[in-house]
Amino acid sequence: MSHLRRLPWTEDGKPAYLATDGGASFLADMADAMEEGMLATAEMDADRANAIRDDASASRAELKLAVCYLSGAVADAVEVARLRGERLGVDPEALEVGETLRRGLGA
Repeated sequence: MSHLRRLPWTEDGKPAYLATDGGASFLADMADAMEEGMLATAEMDADRANAIRDDASASRAELKLAVCYLSGAVADAVEVARLRGERLGVDPEALEVGETLRRGLGA
């Protein structure tokens, strides 16, 4: 039985899907790699933000940059959680980001 997997990219601004039977495919492998990349980048951005936070001489602009790093890291981690939750059959409503976070991310 074929299932639709939402991919971590869009096509013309619309969600992209892959019909899959759960087996390996080039696109599924590419999507997995992209999700891993999103998480790795989120981790690096969090590390950069922590370094700025720990710098006693950090300017206001640098601290704002740290917030940008963190908001991007959170957005990517949430998206990967949603994508993986969809594949596990988790109710999408259970994965909704709160309104405060959504406003903070500019969504």
